Amino acid sequence: MASLCLLGENGATIERWELNDEPLAVGRDSTANIVIDDPTLSRRHFLIVHESGGYLIKDLKSQNGTWVDGERAQVNRLRHHDCILAGRTLFMFSERQPETASKVKAPVLPPARDNPSRLRPNGT
Repeated sequence: MASLCLLGENGATIERWELNDEPLAVGRDSTANIVIDDPTLSRRHFLIVHESGGYLIKDLKSQNGTWVDGERAQVNRLRHHDCILAGRTLFMFSERQPETASKVKAPVLPPARDNPSRLRPNGT
């Protein structure tokens, strides 16, 4: 499951949106899926799309550009914990991998009465 987080000035998450197969537009206009009150954002600043098993960010010809981890982005594949700067607004992309059950089994110890070393510290 992937998400886009809006970060505050102190780096704390202010808001979080779950991403799915639908494109997600971010900007300051009401036509964007995520509307941010930042005059330095374009009306529709960037788009996040699900493609080929991952997510891409596409700058929508914004005036101030879209930056991913300090690099100007046009079309970039997003990676877990990428920081996105659009205008003066900072976002973080997060992608959690599905958890799988561990195949390593814990060793089975005999009951304490059959194993005297488990009854006393250091086997004494």
